[in-house]
Amino acid sequence: MLKQMVFQSALLGALTLAGQSVADPVRFSTIDYAPYALTGDALGRDGLIVDIVSATAEQARLEHINSVLPISRVIKNLASGVADCGVFLQTGPSKAAYEQVAKIYDRFDTVIVARAGLTLTSVDDLKGSRLAIPRGSFEGSSILEDPEIKIVLTNDVAQSVALLVAGRVDAVSGTELSILYELSLLETGRDVLGEVFTYERQEMWLQCAKDQLPEIEVEGLRQAANALREGGAYADIMRAYTEPNAVTQ
Repeated sequence: MLKQMVFQSALLGALTLAGQSVADPVRFSTIDYAPYALTGDALGRDGLIVDIVSATAEQARLEHINSVLPISRVIKNLASGVADCGVFLQTGPSKAAYEQVAKIYDRFDTVIVARAGLTLTSVDDLKGSRLAIPRGSFEGSSILEDPEIKIVLTNDVAQSVALLVAGRVDAVSGTELSILYELSLLETGRDVLGEVFTYERQEMWLQCAKDQLPEIEVEGLRQAANALREGGAYADIMRAYTEPNAVTQ
């Protein structure tokens, strides 16, 4: 522990000195999708990933900018050198393409949530049911090809959840975060929820373009992210977007 504290102090000192000669801020890119990034939120929240990026850069004592863009632009900017880093799900392709700087969340689940009273222990339990899926989700999944599951395509998770609350579908799909966030905005809240089936489990990581940032800055981000995760700061940020509140749409 003592060695780690000495290392962190030395690192922060080096970053401070480096900051005097390196003017360029670290350029983050974040997907423009609620609740990862928000505009005009009733509670004044900026978005889950926007908050994570801000907290991490502040902890690392690094100036930063964060561009909120469609996911296609986020990927393009990271590939072309326009952006340096992003916080997103770790996948096989992302592990190959980007430097894996630090884990943000151990679990970031894609789930299917049933209405109250509907048994849901496997995908087979959806047969004969209406499942709301945002367009572009579950591409290549057998769920989309199952003739016994009625797929209702929606514009986003917010529309899917609205259909569930209205009783027009039997289940909705999406990340657990996005579904709980949308439900937290509604007065009915989680009363409409039945069982939750985890379809896929991934980790969320801070990932940066390879060989683009000075190593001292990458290490500073790594140390900052690890400290915030282990100290529970990222868990607190997550709760701010999933706990029910009095805001209504």
